[in-house]
Amino acid sequence: MRVFSFLLVFFLYSFPVFSEPNVLKCNENCGQLDLKNEFSFQAKIAMGEDLWGANVTFIENDIILSQGHILGYYPEDKGSVPRCGADASTNPAADWKHHKNDMYVVSGKEFPKKIIIGKVIDISMRVTGEPPGYDIMIALVDRNCKKCNNSIPIKPIPIATQIPPINTKARHVFIPEEDLPEQGQGIISDSHLLNGRIWGSRDNSCTRQIVKHDGKTNPPMIFGTSGSPVIIKECGKWAVHGLHGNGMDFEGFMYESLQLLQTQKEWIQSEIYRWTGRQDMLDACSKNGRKSFMPGENFEIAQLGCGKVIFEPDEPVSCKLINQSNVIDFPDF
Repeated sequence: MRVFSFLLVFFLYSFPVFSEPNVLKCNENCGQLDLKNEFSFQAKIAMGEDLWGANVTFIENDIILSQGHILGYYPEDKGSVPRCGADASTNPAADWKHHKNDMYVVSGKEFPKKIIIGKVIDISMRVTGEPPGYDIMIALVDRNCKKCNNSIPIKPIPIATQIPPINTKARHVFIPEEDLPEQGQGIISDSHLLNGRIWGSRDNSCTRQIVKHDGKTNPPMIFGTSGSPVIIKECGKWAVHGLHGNGMDFEGFMYESLQLLQTQKEWIQSEIYRWTGRQDMLDACSKNGRKSFMPGENFEIAQLGCGKVIFEPDEPVSCKLINQSNVIDFPDF
């Protein structure tokens, strides 16, 4: 189908392969400042002498979430993709290969002032190609490293369990790039309306959601925020629905393909267990705030493996778990 000839993945940090397309975008005052410290889970990975890097999200006190391409794992580099978990670390590529000994996490609230709050110890990825392939990174973080400031409070956010209905209200939480202070500084957020189709391929049909940045139902595009989360209310609490960072441009607008996470909780839990021995993780709907998502547990949504690697642009398949009438589609979807 013609739509997939337009698919691009934006690698804005390690390997700026693509220039920004000519689409409606935000240039200044791109969101509301997090004055109440509601979104303290948002931070930035930081590496090298300049401590440069992209958005990451604390989903546990010692676990961060983002996308694989923020560390240079992307389809155009055949030596870095595919990756299906621990092989991202044992067979390193790109930024992890060059900066694994000096990769840190800096606080979002104080950014662009860079206060180190963690050191990245290990990484794991599911990166299997352009959408509908996966682009997910999680990492183990040492919050008590020698350079770490432990006085800055961080409240992690759980990953959503349910696929929300079309037209669910959401927020995009992000930290703008340091060389674009006119967009905002520190942790900021803007409203989203999840009115785009949820899709995937034949084997992973509920892993992506379209967000058309038309300046009407969703805000203009903000570049440089790869790996930042779109969050929803689940059981009255914020939870991560998907990640910004992959998309296509068409006729002056950006169509993002949010990387959804509801089908990946078993894998994420398994990696947390491998690193820490913990058999549970944060959960928005559990009475005590935690729940086990280990293999063998009962899942409300079927969990997916790494799937076909490497994913090639494929016939899009709509998610059947929710009603998807009157949704925004990709062109020619």
